[in-house]
Amino acid sequence: MSVKSGFGKSTDLNTTEELQINETLLNKINKILSIVLEENEALENYKEKLSSQKNMSFTSYKKPSLSIKEYLYRIKNYTEAEDNTIIIALMYIDRLCDISSILLTPYNIHRIIFVSILLAIKYNEDICFEFGFYAKIAGLPPSELKKLELEYTYLIKFKLYIDKEDFENYKSYIDDIECDESKQ
Repeated sequence: MSVKSGFGKSTDLNTTEELQINETLLNKINKILSIVLEENEALENYKEKLSSQKNMSFTSYKKPSLSIKEYLYRIKNYTEAEDNTIIIALMYIDRLCDISSILLTPYNIHRIIFVSILLAIKYNEDICFEFGFYAKIAGLPPSELKKLELEYTYLIKFKLYIDKEDFENYKSYIDDIECDESKQ
């Protein structure tokens, strides 16, 4: 596996003109995750589950200031992750929720998104940046990001393999989502 240093790249958000990313894919993923958050908040026992997750590593004490959409754009822009990698990351999030007791909330979604994309990059791509660069993008100390990555892999029981047929079905599902990008 090759490693890019990431040195010389700024972690400040670029202007819209500099963003060469698949906005439609990110808008669809934003829509999916936003719907999941809304559905979770509507659960009858949401407050109980939320308080039971307060001590988990993925849970922040306050909601991040960046929206999910802004965070997805930031990650995609700086990691240069392929679209298929982003889809794999969404599959990992799905797997995390199915296997573990984690409920996606506004307090943990950003960390879960980032670690999912980081694992997907390591799984799917030949080239990745140095770990410290990823930590800067995530806005976390490297030691905390390493801890989250390890905890995540344990929570999904190290099931990082993605079956090609499952991937194609998931990609087809995402492709079928209607997304009014003007409202995103």
